Amino acid sequence: MEDNSTYEKLRKLGLTPAQIESLCQLRNVYAERELIAVERRRLEFARWLVFTGRLTDELNSSRKLAA
Repeated sequence: MEDNSTYEKLRKLGLTPAQIESLCQLRNVYAERELIAVERRRLEFARWLVFTGRLTDELNSSRKLAA
């Protein structure tokens, strides 16, 4: 459920408690989808890094190892 001020604003606009709850659930679904989309873009970028050879499981020979 949204905070009380949002709930009150929606109630004053004439929405029923059931309608407000439905809107809140819909908002949560879209927020979750956006998080999934962001994670998908991160994974696609990581795959691109591997595909282009910019990210490997080998150590770069020009790097000095910390003692």
